[in-house]
Amino acid sequence: MVAFERLLVAVLVGFLIGLDRERAEARKTHQLFAGIRTFPLIALAGAVPMLLLNSVGPALVVASFVGVAAVAVVSYIRGSATGDLGATTEIAALATFLIGALAGVGELVVAGAAGVAVAVLLVAKPRLERFSRALTQEELSSALELAVVSVIILPLVPNRGYGPWRSLNPFEIWSVVVLVCTLSFAGFVAMRLLGEQRGLTVAGLLGALVSSTAVTVSMAQQARASRALAGAAAGAAVLASTVMCLRVAVFAGAVNTGILPRLMPVVGIMTLTGAAAAWRLMRRILPPSTEASGAKLTNPFSLTAAVTFGAIYALVVLIVRAADEFFGVSGMYVAAGLASLADVDAVSIAFARLGGESASWHAPALAVAIAMITNTLVKLGIALAMGAGVFRRHVAAALGVMALVGAATAVLVAWM
Repeated sequence: MVAFERLLVAVLVGFLIGLDRERAEARKTHQLFAGIRTFPLIALAGAVPMLLLNSVGPALVVASFVGVAAVAVVSYIRGSATGDLGATTEIAALATFLIGALAGVGELVVAGAAGVAVAVLLVAKPRLERFSRALTQEELSSALELAVVSVIILPLVPNRGYGPWRSLNPFEIWSVVVLVCTLSFAGFVAMRLLGEQRGLTVAGLLGALVSSTAVTVSMAQQARASRALAGAAAGAAVLASTVMCLRVAVFAGAVNTGILPRLMPVVGIMTLTGAAAAWRLMRRILPPSTEASGAKLTNPFSLTAAVTFGAIYALVVLIVRAADEFFGVSGMYVAAGLASLADVDAVSIAFARLGGESASWHAPALAVAIAMITNTLVKLGIALAMGAGVFRRHVAAALGVMALVGAATAVLVAWM
Protein backbone atom coordinates (compact mmCIF):
# COMPACT_ATOMS: atom_id res chain seq x y z
CA MET A 1 0.00 0.00 0.00
CA VAL A 2 2.88 2.37 0.83
CA ALA A 3 4.52 1.64 -2.52
CA PHE A 4 1.24 2.31 -4.30
CA GLU A 5 0.92 5.75 -2.64
CA ARG A 6 4.45 6.68 -3.69
CA LEU A 7 3.87 5.61 -7.28
CA LEU A 8 0.55 7.47 -7.35
CA VAL A 9 2.17 10.72 -6.21
CA ALA A 10 4.90 10.30 -8.85
CA VAL A 11 2.32 9.72 -11.60
CA LEU A 12 0.21 12.71 -10.52
CA VAL A 13 3.22 15.01 -10.42
CA GLY A 14 4.32 13.81 -13.85
CA PHE A 15 0.80 14.27 -15.20
CA LEU A 16 0.64 17.84 -13.82
CA ILE A 17 3.92 18.82 -15.46
CA GLY A 18 3.11 16.96 -18.67
CA LEU A 19 -0.21 18.77 -18.95
CA ASP A 20 1.57 22.08 -19.45
CA ARG A 21 4.13 20.59 -21.83
CA GLU A 22 1.32 19.14 -23.96
CA ARG A 23 -0.27 22.58 -24.21
CA ALA A 24 3.14 24.09 -25.00
CA GLU A 25 3.53 21.64 -27.90
CA ALA A 26 0.20 22.80 -29.32
CA ARG A 27 1.48 26.38 -29.23
CA LYS A 28 4.77 25.59 -30.97
CA THR A 29 5.41 24.76 -34.64
CA HIS A 30 7.38 21.60 -33.80
CA GLN A 31 6.81 18.58 -31.58
CA LEU A 32 8.30 18.36 -28.09
CA PHE A 33 9.88 15.08 -27.05
CA ALA A 34 7.64 14.65 -23.99
CA GLY A 35 4.05 15.49 -23.16
CA ILE A 36 1.10 14.43 -21.05
CA ARG A 37 1.93 10.69 -21.32
CA THR A 38 5.73 10.80 -21.28
CA PHE A 39 6.16 12.93 -18.14
CA PRO A 40 4.27 10.51 -15.85
CA LEU A 41 6.46 7.75 -17.26
CA ILE A 42 9.58 9.80 -16.50
CA ALA A 43 8.36 10.28 -12.92
CA LEU A 44 7.80 6.53 -12.62
CA ALA A 45 11.29 5.95 -14.02
CA GLY A 46 12.56 7.86 -11.01
CA ALA A 47 10.20 6.34 -8.43
CA VAL A 48 10.44 2.63 -9.26
CA PRO A 49 14.25 2.32 -8.90
CA MET A 50 14.02 4.02 -5.49
CA LEU A 51 11.44 1.44 -4.39
CA LEU A 52 13.84 -1.33 -5.47
CA LEU A 53 16.92 0.35 -4.00
CA ASN A 54 17.35 -2.16 -1.16
CA SER A 55 16.97 -5.10 -3.56
CA VAL A 56 19.07 -4.10 -6.58
CA GLY A 57 21.17 -1.23 -5.26
CA PRO A 58 21.78 2.19 -6.85
CA ALA A 59 22.72 0.87 -10.29
CA LEU A 60 19.13 0.91 -11.56
CA VAL A 61 18.65 4.52 -10.39
CA VAL A 62 21.81 5.64 -12.19
CA ALA A 63 20.89 3.74 -15.34
CA SER A 64 17.38 5.20 -15.39
CA PHE A 65 18.66 8.74 -14.92
CA VAL A 66 21.29 8.32 -17.63
CA GLY A 67 18.61 7.00 -19.99
CA VAL A 68 16.25 9.95 -19.37
CA ALA A 69 19.14 12.41 -19.59
CA ALA A 70 20.31 10.89 -22.87
CA VAL A 71 16.85 11.27 -24.42
CA ALA A 72 16.71 14.87 -23.17
CA VAL A 73 20.15 15.66 -24.65
CA VAL A 74 19.23 14.16 -28.02
CA SER A 75 16.02 16.17 -28.03
CA TYR A 76 17.93 19.37 -27.26
CA ILE A 77 20.48 18.73 -30.01
CA ARG A 78 17.73 18.07 -32.57
CA GLY A 79 15.90 21.22 -31.45
CA SER A 80 19.06 23.30 -31.73
CA ALA A 81 19.59 22.04 -35.26
CA THR A 82 16.18 23.35 -36.27
CA GLY A 83 16.77 26.74 -34.65
CA ASP A 84 14.93 26.08 -31.36
CA LEU A 85 17.40 26.83 -28.56
CA GLY A 86 14.97 26.39 -25.66
CA ALA A 87 15.72 23.66 -23.11
CA THR A 88 12.68 24.05 -20.84
CA THR A 89 11.09 20.70 -21.66
CA GLU A 90 14.38 18.82 -21.34
CA ILE A 91 15.21 20.37 -17.96
CA ALA A 92 11.61 19.78 -16.82
CA ALA A 93 12.04 16.13 -17.71
CA LEU A 94 15.16 15.80 -15.54
CA ALA A 95 13.39 17.61 -12.71
CA THR A 96 10.41 15.26 -13.06
CA PHE A 97 12.71 12.24 -12.76
CA LEU A 98 14.22 13.61 -9.56
CA ILE A 99 10.80 14.48 -8.14
CA GLY A 100 9.68 10.94 -8.94
CA ALA A 101 12.73 9.67 -7.05
CA LEU A 102 11.71 11.81 -4.07
CA ALA A 103 8.27 10.24 -4.14
CA GLY A 104 9.88 6.80 -4.40
CA VAL A 105 11.77 7.26 -1.11
CA GLY A 106 8.62 8.42 0.67
CA GLU A 107 9.08 12.20 0.63
CA LEU A 108 5.53 12.63 -0.65
CA VAL A 109 4.91 16.17 0.64
CA VAL A 110 8.24 17.46 -0.69
CA ALA A 111 7.69 15.71 -4.02
CA GLY A 112 4.17 17.10 -4.34
CA ALA A 113 5.29 20.63 -3.46
CA ALA A 114 8.22 20.46 -5.88
CA GLY A 115 5.96 19.18 -8.66
CA VAL A 116 3.47 21.98 -8.13
CA ALA A 117 6.31 24.52 -8.10
CA VAL A 118 7.67 23.21 -11.42
CA ALA A 119 4.18 23.25 -12.97
CA VAL A 120 3.55 26.81 -11.77
CA LEU A 121 6.86 27.99 -13.24
CA LEU A 122 6.00 26.41 -16.57
CA VAL A 123 2.46 27.78 -16.72
CA ALA A 124 3.50 31.25 -15.57
CA LYS A 125 6.02 31.70 -18.39
CA PRO A 126 4.13 34.52 -20.20
CA ARG A 127 3.59 36.53 -17.03
CA LEU A 128 7.12 35.97 -15.80
CA GLU A 129 8.54 37.08 -19.16
CA ARG A 130 6.37 40.20 -19.17
CA PHE A 131 7.39 40.94 -15.60
CA SER A 132 11.08 40.48 -16.43
CA ARG A 133 10.89 42.77 -19.48
CA ALA A 134 8.95 45.41 -17.54
CA LEU A 135 11.55 45.61 -14.75
CA THR A 136 13.76 48.65 -14.83
CA GLN A 137 17.44 48.46 -13.95
CA GLU A 138 16.68 50.25 -10.68
CA GLU A 139 14.04 47.71 -9.73
CA LEU A 140 16.30 44.77 -10.57
CA SER A 141 19.03 46.32 -8.43
CA SER A 142 16.49 46.66 -5.61
CA ALA A 143 15.70 42.94 -5.80
CA LEU A 144 19.40 42.06 -5.64
CA GLU A 145 19.91 44.42 -2.71
CA LEU A 146 17.07 42.74 -0.86
CA ALA A 147 18.76 39.37 -1.45
CA VAL A 148 22.05 40.75 -0.09
CA VAL A 149 20.33 42.19 2.99
CA SER A 150 18.49 38.97 3.84
CA VAL A 151 20.91 36.21 2.74
CA ILE A 152 24.37 37.73 3.23
CA ILE A 153 24.15 40.50 5.84
CA LEU A 154 21.61 38.99 8.27
CA PRO A 155 23.66 35.89 9.24
CA LEU A 156 26.68 38.10 9.98
CA VAL A 157 24.90 40.51 12.36
CA PRO A 158 25.67 39.91 16.09
CA ASN A 159 22.81 38.47 18.12
CA ARG A 160 23.12 40.16 21.52
CA GLY A 161 21.93 43.30 23.28
CA TYR A 162 23.70 46.67 23.17
CA GLY A 163 23.02 50.17 24.45
CA PRO A 164 20.74 51.32 27.30
CA TRP A 165 19.13 48.38 29.10
CA ARG A 166 20.72 46.17 26.40
CA SER A 167 17.51 46.74 24.47
CA LEU A 168 19.13 47.04 21.02
CA ASN A 169 19.82 43.66 19.46
CA PRO A 170 21.33 44.14 15.97
CA PHE A 171 20.17 40.73 14.77
CA GLU A 172 16.59 41.35 15.89
CA ILE A 173 16.58 44.84 14.36
CA TRP A 174 17.90 43.59 11.02
CA SER A 175 15.47 40.66 11.07
CA VAL A 176 12.64 43.18 11.35
CA VAL A 177 14.11 45.15 8.44
CA VAL A 178 14.21 41.99 6.30
CA LEU A 179 10.63 41.06 7.27
CA VAL A 180 9.17 44.45 6.40
CA CYS A 181 11.19 44.91 3.20
CA THR A 182 10.30 41.42 2.00
CA LEU A 183 6.59 42.05 2.50
CA SER A 184 6.87 45.43 0.76
CA PHE A 185 8.69 43.90 -2.18
CA ALA A 186 6.13 41.07 -2.37
CA GLY A 187 3.38 43.68 -2.64
CA PHE A 188 5.27 45.44 -5.41
CA VAL A 189 5.79 42.18 -7.35
CA ALA A 190 2.09 41.38 -7.03
CA MET A 191 1.19 44.79 -8.44
CA ARG A 192 3.62 44.31 -11.33
CA LEU A 193 2.27 40.84 -12.17
CA LEU A 194 -1.40 41.78 -11.93
CA GLY A 195 -0.98 45.17 -13.59
CA GLU A 196 -2.31 48.57 -12.61
CA GLN A 197 -4.96 48.32 -15.33
CA ARG A 198 -7.03 46.34 -12.86
CA GLY A 199 -7.82 49.64 -11.27
CA LEU A 200 -7.94 51.35 -7.94
CA THR A 201 -9.13 48.34 -5.96
CA VAL A 202 -6.04 46.26 -6.66
CA ALA A 203 -3.80 49.29 -6.16
CA GLY A 204 -5.36 50.04 -2.77
CA LEU A 205 -5.20 46.42 -1.66
CA LEU A 206 -1.64 45.69 -2.75
CA GLY A 207 -0.27 49.18 -2.23
CA ALA A 208 -1.23 48.91 1.44
CA LEU A 209 1.32 46.11 1.80
CA VAL A 210 3.90 48.82 1.26
CA SER A 211 2.31 51.92 2.82
CA SER A 212 -1.35 52.66 3.49
CA THR A 213 -0.42 56.30 4.10
CA ALA A 214 1.16 56.55 0.64
CA VAL A 215 -1.96 54.99 -0.88
CA THR A 216 -4.16 57.53 0.93
CA VAL A 217 -2.09 60.41 -0.43
CA SER A 218 -2.15 58.91 -3.92
CA MET A 219 -5.91 58.32 -3.88
CA ALA A 220 -6.56 61.86 -2.67
CA GLN A 221 -4.61 63.13 -5.66
CA GLN A 222 -6.48 60.74 -7.98
CA ALA A 223 -9.83 61.98 -6.66
CA ARG A 224 -8.82 65.59 -7.26
CA ALA A 225 -7.70 64.76 -10.80
CA SER A 226 -10.88 62.84 -11.70
CA ARG A 227 -14.11 63.59 -9.87
CA ALA A 228 -15.76 60.60 -11.55
CA LEU A 229 -13.40 58.27 -9.68
CA ALA A 230 -13.71 59.99 -6.31
CA GLY A 231 -15.97 57.28 -4.84
CA ALA A 232 -13.75 54.43 -6.01
CA ALA A 233 -10.61 56.26 -4.88
CA ALA A 234 -12.19 56.73 -1.46
CA GLY A 235 -12.93 53.01 -1.32
CA ALA A 236 -9.33 52.17 -2.22
CA ALA A 237 -8.03 54.50 0.50
CA VAL A 238 -10.30 52.91 3.10
CA LEU A 239 -9.31 49.45 1.88
CA ALA A 240 -5.64 50.36 2.35
CA SER A 241 -6.28 51.34 5.97
CA THR A 242 -8.15 48.07 6.44
CA VAL A 243 -5.16 46.11 5.14
CA MET A 244 -2.94 48.13 7.48
CA CYS A 245 -4.81 46.65 10.46
CA LEU A 246 -4.23 43.12 9.18
CA ARG A 247 -0.59 43.94 8.39
CA VAL A 248 -0.04 45.09 11.97
CA ALA A 249 -1.51 41.83 13.28
CA VAL A 250 0.73 39.81 10.93
CA PHE A 251 3.88 41.65 12.03
CA ALA A 252 3.01 41.45 15.72
CA GLY A 253 2.06 37.78 15.47
CA ALA A 254 5.20 36.94 13.51
CA VAL A 255 7.29 38.33 16.36
CA ASN A 256 5.24 36.90 19.24
CA THR A 257 1.89 35.14 18.98
CA GLY A 258 1.18 35.80 22.66
CA ILE A 259 -0.03 39.31 21.87
CA LEU A 260 -2.72 38.20 19.41
CA PRO A 261 -5.52 37.17 21.82
CA ARG A 262 -5.52 40.70 23.28
CA LEU A 263 -4.89 42.47 19.99
CA MET A 264 -7.22 40.62 17.61
CA PRO A 265 -10.53 42.03 18.96
CA VAL A 266 -9.40 45.54 18.02
CA VAL A 267 -7.89 44.39 14.72
CA GLY A 268 -11.02 42.39 13.91
CA ILE A 269 -13.56 45.17 14.55
CA MET A 270 -11.50 47.78 12.68
CA THR A 271 -10.95 45.39 9.76
CA LEU A 272 -14.63 44.46 9.49
CA THR A 273 -15.70 48.10 9.71
CA GLY A 274 -13.17 49.20 7.10
CA ALA A 275 -13.96 46.28 4.78
CA ALA A 276 -17.70 47.04 4.92
CA ALA A 277 -17.12 50.72 4.18
CA ALA A 278 -14.67 49.95 1.35
CA TRP A 279 -17.06 47.42 -0.20
CA ARG A 280 -19.86 49.96 -0.19
CA LEU A 281 -17.69 52.64 -1.73
CA MET A 282 -16.20 50.27 -4.32
CA ARG A 283 -19.67 49.54 -5.63
CA ARG A 284 -19.74 53.07 -6.97
CA ILE A 285 -18.86 53.53 -10.63
CA LEU A 286 -15.41 52.34 -11.59
CA PRO A 287 -14.95 52.32 -15.38
CA PRO A 288 -13.32 49.13 -16.68
CA SER A 289 -10.83 51.22 -18.62
CA THR A 290 -9.43 52.87 -15.51
CA GLU A 291 -5.77 53.58 -16.09
CA ALA A 292 -2.96 53.64 -13.58
CA SER A 293 -4.11 54.37 -10.09
CA GLY A 294 -1.31 56.71 -9.18
CA ALA A 295 -0.18 54.45 -6.36
CA LYS A 296 2.88 53.37 -8.34
CA LEU A 297 5.98 52.38 -6.38
CA THR A 298 8.94 52.43 -8.72
CA ASN A 299 11.57 51.58 -6.13
CA PRO A 300 9.98 49.45 -3.40
CA PHE A 301 13.27 48.61 -1.68
CA SER A 302 16.68 50.16 -1.31
CA LEU A 303 19.51 49.91 1.18
CA THR A 304 18.80 53.49 2.20
CA ALA A 305 15.17 52.63 2.92
CA ALA A 306 16.23 49.53 4.86
CA VAL A 307 18.71 51.41 7.01
CA THR A 308 16.19 54.21 7.59
CA PHE A 309 13.52 51.78 8.74
CA GLY A 310 16.04 49.99 10.96
CA ALA A 311 16.99 53.31 12.57
CA ILE A 312 13.32 54.19 13.10
CA TYR A 313 12.64 50.79 14.62
CA ALA A 314 15.68 51.03 16.93
CA LEU A 315 14.55 54.50 18.03
CA VAL A 316 11.04 53.22 18.70
CA VAL A 317 12.47 50.37 20.80
CA LEU A 318 14.47 52.86 22.86
CA ILE A 319 11.49 55.19 23.27
CA VAL A 320 9.25 52.33 24.36
CA ARG A 321 11.81 50.98 26.83
CA ALA A 322 12.58 54.44 28.24
CA ALA A 323 8.88 55.24 28.60
CA ASP A 324 8.37 51.95 30.42
CA GLU A 325 11.33 52.56 32.74
CA PHE A 326 10.63 56.20 33.63
CA PHE A 327 6.89 56.67 33.21
CA GLY A 328 5.42 53.20 33.50
CA VAL A 329 2.46 51.96 31.47
CA SER A 330 1.01 55.42 30.74
CA GLY A 331 4.32 56.46 29.20
CA MET A 332 4.22 53.44 26.90
CA TYR A 333 0.83 54.51 25.56
CA VAL A 334 2.05 58.03 24.81
CA ALA A 335 5.16 56.61 23.15
CA ALA A 336 3.02 54.32 20.99
CA GLY A 337 0.84 57.19 19.81
CA LEU A 338 3.78 59.44 18.98
CA ALA A 339 5.88 56.74 17.33
CA SER A 340 2.98 55.63 15.09
CA LEU A 341 3.17 59.03 13.39
CA ALA A 342 6.45 57.80 11.88
CA ASP A 343 5.80 54.10 11.33
CA VAL A 344 3.03 51.90 12.72
CA ASP A 345 4.82 48.67 11.72
CA ALA A 346 7.85 49.51 13.86
CA VAL A 347 5.56 50.23 16.81
CA SER A 348 3.65 46.95 16.48
CA ILE A 349 6.86 44.91 16.27
CA ALA A 350 8.50 46.75 19.16
CA PHE A 351 5.58 46.19 21.50
CA ALA A 352 5.13 42.59 20.37
CA ARG A 353 8.60 41.93 21.79
CA LEU A 354 7.38 42.98 25.22
CA GLY A 355 5.33 40.86 27.63
CA GLY A 356 5.74 37.25 28.49
CA GLU A 357 3.01 35.67 30.51
CA SER A 358 -0.53 36.11 29.25
CA ALA A 359 -1.39 38.63 31.98
CA SER A 360 1.38 40.97 30.83
CA TRP A 361 -0.03 41.36 27.30
CA HIS A 362 -2.63 43.94 28.37
CA ALA A 363 -0.30 46.93 28.05
CA PRO A 364 1.57 45.94 24.85
CA ALA A 365 -1.66 45.03 23.03
CA LEU A 366 -3.32 48.27 24.09
CA ALA A 367 -0.24 50.22 22.98
CA VAL A 368 -0.39 48.60 19.51
CA ALA A 369 -4.12 49.38 19.35
CA ILE A 370 -3.39 53.02 20.20
CA ALA A 371 -0.79 53.10 17.41
CA MET A 372 -3.31 51.69 14.91
CA ILE A 373 -5.98 54.19 15.93
CA THR A 374 -3.54 57.12 15.83
CA ASN A 375 -2.27 56.11 12.41
CA THR A 376 -5.86 55.85 11.15
CA LEU A 377 -6.60 59.35 12.43
CA VAL A 378 -3.45 60.63 10.69
CA LYS A 379 -4.78 59.31 7.36
CA LEU A 380 -8.14 60.86 8.14
CA GLY A 381 -6.35 64.20 8.46
CA ILE A 382 -4.55 63.58 5.15
CA ALA A 383 -7.87 62.89 3.44
CA LEU A 384 -9.36 66.11 4.81
CA ALA A 385 -6.30 68.18 3.90
CA MET A 386 -5.55 66.76 0.44
CA GLY A 387 -8.87 65.33 -0.74
CA ALA A 388 -11.93 67.10 -2.01
CA GLY A 389 -15.68 66.64 -2.23
CA VAL A 390 -16.93 63.05 -2.16
CA PHE A 391 -13.50 61.60 -1.40
CA ARG A 392 -13.02 63.82 1.64
CA ARG A 393 -16.47 63.07 3.08
CA HIS A 394 -16.41 59.31 2.55
CA VAL A 395 -12.86 58.68 3.73
CA ALA A 396 -13.26 60.92 6.78
CA ALA A 397 -16.49 59.15 7.75
CA ALA A 398 -15.13 55.64 7.21
CA LEU A 399 -11.79 56.18 8.96
CA GLY A 400 -13.50 58.12 11.74
CA VAL A 401 -15.82 55.17 12.41
CA MET A 402 -12.89 52.74 12.24
CA ALA A 403 -10.97 54.75 14.83
CA LEU A 404 -14.05 55.11 17.03
CA VAL A 405 -14.98 51.41 17.10
CA GLY A 406 -11.31 50.51 17.53
CA ALA A 407 -10.99 52.81 20.53
CA ALA A 408 -14.21 51.49 22.08
CA THR A 409 -13.07 47.87 21.63
CA ALA A 410 -9.63 48.67 23.04
CA VAL A 411 -11.23 50.13 26.16
CA LEU A 412 -13.43 47.02 26.58
CA VAL A 413 -10.45 44.70 26.12
CA ALA A 414 -8.43 46.74 28.64
CA TRP A 415 -11.14 46.21 31.24
CA MET A 416 -11.31 42.46 30.69
